[in-house]
Amino acid sequence: MTSKAFTLIELIFAIVIIGVLASVAIPKFSGLRDNSKIAAELSTAASVQVALDACNGEWIINEGSFTCGASITQADLNSNGFPDSLGNPLDAILKNAAAIGWSQTGTSYRGPASNDAKGVVTCKPGKPCTAKHWVYDSTNGTFTLTDD
Repeated sequence: MTSKAFTLIELIFAIVIIGVLASVAIPKFSGLRDNSKIAAELSTAASVQVALDACNGEWIINEGSFTCGASITQADLNSNGFPDSLGNPLDAILKNAAAIGWSQTGTSYRGPASNDAKGVVTCKPGKPCTAKHWVYDSTNGTFTLTDD
């Protein structure tokens, strides 16, 4: 008479194999959340740079009266054709910059690289995290990540 059920030894081996596979797989997946947040923040930063460049391009091409996006006009740009105010126009590009912690020093604007509550905590070289900041320089339109 042959039994069609699993023996206790077979079940223990199956559980051990699943445990070994899980111990290998879990560390591989643990960094996915931070990596997805980093990718989202880098993508957002690239979009901000594109928006700044688009406004500057419109300024260069039109040499005067124009509207960039929904609400940025010639009066909102500096003499180099870049936005230079924490209100409109930067709020139009950065979505309420002052409310999320952006500050201005001269022609330089500084804001958080990651959300303190839900952002990336573990810092990696060249990647955004809660200890780093984005810096926008309105003289040349650069939007870069800084470690300080």
